Amino acid sequence: MSALNTDKISALLDEFSPEEVPIERRIFVNRNLRMNSIEFFGFDMDYTLAEYTTAFEVLQVQMTVERLVKNLGYPKALADLPYDPEFAIRGLIIDKRHGNILKADSHRHIVKALHGDAELQKDERRALYRHERVRMKSDRYALVDTLFAVPETWLFSKLVEMEDAKGQKRVRADRYGTIFEDVRKTIDTIHADESLKSIVMADIGTYIHRDPELPRTLVRLRNAGKRLFLLTNSLGNYTQAVMSHLLDGLRTDRPDWRQYFDIIGVGSRKPAFFETTEPFKRLDDRFQPTAAKVRSFEHGAMYHAGNRADFERFLGDGGDHVLYVGDNMYGDIMRSKALTSWRTAMIVPELETELLRISALRETLVRREELDTLRRQLDSEIHHQEHMLSGLRGLAREPTVVNSDDVDVQPPSPVDARPGLDRTSVKQAIAQAQKQLKSREKQLQSTLQRIHEINTEVARAFNPRFGMVFKCHDEHSIFGEQLEDYACLYTSRVVNFSKVSPFQYFRAPHDFLPHEVPPLPRRIG
Repeated sequence: MSALNTDKISALLDEFSPEEVPIERRIFVNRNLRMNSIEFFGFDMDYTLAEYTTAFEVLQVQMTVERLVKNLGYPKALADLPYDPEFAIRGLIIDKRHGNILKADSHRHIVKALHGDAELQKDERRALYRHERVRMKSDRYALVDTLFAVPETWLFSKLVEMEDAKGQKRVRADRYGTIFEDVRKTIDTIHADESLKSIVMADIGTYIHRDPELPRTLVRLRNAGKRLFLLTNSLGNYTQAVMSHLLDGLRTDRPDWRQYFDIIGVGSRKPAFFETTEPFKRLDDRFQPTAAKVRSFEHGAMYHAGNRADFERFLGDGGDHVLYVGDNMYGDIMRSKALTSWRTAMIVPELETELLRISALRETLVRREELDTLRRQLDSEIHHQEHMLSGLRGLAREPTVVNSDDVDVQPPSPVDARPGLDRTSVKQAIAQAQKQLKSREKQLQSTLQRIHEINTEVARAFNPRFGMVFKCHDEHSIFGEQLEDYACLYTSRVVNFSKVSPFQYFRAPHDFLPHEVPPLPRRIG
């Protein structure tokens, strides 16, 4: 056998050899999915195939601040504030009426609230949010649901602080809402007018990370018979620059990035793409739309706008034979799930960091679970003692003698109402029950305090202000709930698909209702 053939066979065996995948690089499953039924593998670009650096966030903030100061008269001191990339996380809620930044669990219960950089105390938070449900369809609230929105959350918090520092006695009722809209519109403008992207394209390596595993990932899928498509809201010229940076020249068999994809869609306007009827326009070499009507897709060509119905018609297939991979919860995942039968995979870069931190905190989290089990047992025992005391106190109030032969007393307590039990014995039983109740209550308070300390320690190990992205202590966060409900699969990077077979059967873990979970063992002693 020639050396060349040996090398090819060795490479082939390496390509299909299973590997031990670290937990932070695994693909997680919410809904069973057979990869061998997927014919079309689609990808978003920004924050999906293209991983942006912190330098991009800094640039976005700097450009936004410059326009807020120049065009809308915001304080020049804003430009001197250093951007904090660790301030915010996805899944937060902006309360435009009160200028607060909120974290809520899946039941919309507010567990954390910041005004500027100051945390609202429990009583103040409850006064504002305990008696009304946070409704995301209301104009009062805005969800931080994209990675592009994380920097604007920091900027909003700083502007709230500056507004409050003015100390005005009479202020506009909508002052915080105006600040939010000014920030949001300004950020939208620097994206829409291409000024931000022009700077990125001029020094693309500073702002976009190039992952050497990406070409191998896409080739593995193609070699398995999957047809790949790109579907991004970015325009043609920017898509060309970014994808060229990510893929060009990394493989001799595919020197041009377009050779990895069967269909290339740009300026797609997701989520409108999934429900409108706007036609596709083929772009020329200068990324300008041509007049010819698009009746089919040509390999290597770039198409602007379009709609899902025509897309599937040109493919000759669609529905659950399509797996679309994106990072935008609303635009990529929720709307495609609601309006199509496409399968979904969400890229969640935060997942990798959180899993590594969870691994480092494993012993602490196990201890918290043990304490939570103890808390529930103590709750049950306290309720039992309270019921016992109620029965004993009722017995003590009986007008007749307890040990009378003429009275058959059966108090609702474990104290035996046998003959010879008098009021003195009942009082002794009450005292003993009270002592046990106080002991259990003291133990419960100590347990709750320790749980609170651990929760604080765990939260600070993640985001120092808002904790974990996916959880609010024991509950899912809003982001965690949406991830579970709408993403069939989720993982930290696109290249993680290279670590599983293209014919993998992803099986979701069993769902349990509360009545299906085994009861807690009864504590002895």
